[in-house]
Amino acid sequence: MESLDGNVSGESIYLQNLIKIIDCKNDVVTFLHNTKTKETADKIIKHGFEFQSHLDFTTDVVSAKDPITIKYFSIVRQAYGDYTIIIQISKQIIEDFSAPLVKKAHHFSEVLTVKPPIINAEEDMIYCLAPNFVKGYINVHSAEFVANPTFNSSLILPEFNQNLNRILNNLS
Repeated sequence: MESLDGNVSGESIYLQNLIKIIDCKNDVVTFLHNTKTKETADKIIKHGFEFQSHLDFTTDVVSAKDPITIKYFSIVRQAYGDYTIIIQISKQIIEDFSAPLVKKAHHFSEVLTVKPPIINAEEDMIYCLAPNFVKGYINVHSAEFVANPTFNSSLILPEFNQNLNRILNNLS
């Protein structure tokens, strides 16, 4: 968005950078989440992303090919904070871990966690997505991107198969 004097606004630069950062091959699914502080964003890069119940309960799925949805996300979620966390997971991983859970009350994101789930004060299950799926975060105001040096959208950790087996065994 240009201002009256012809300059591009900070919001527009943020959106342009965000689209460039999430734009990649069609082999990943992108999730966005806003958080209030840089410290929290740094913690998510290092330790993983904690979410309630299913990953898509606390994130928004977006595509770089749909800038209107990204703009909508930025408007609706701005109250949640100035740091947009970018999560990308290989579609193949999602498909591979979703298949055994078809017709079950579980979600692939429960499998992609790095520590056992905990129950919060509201009795919701809290999971921690592996940090390798966190691409990084972007500051809403400065449009600065901080990349996660361990980002790998296709990395399968041994914990994932252990989590899947635990879930399937508990269903029997």
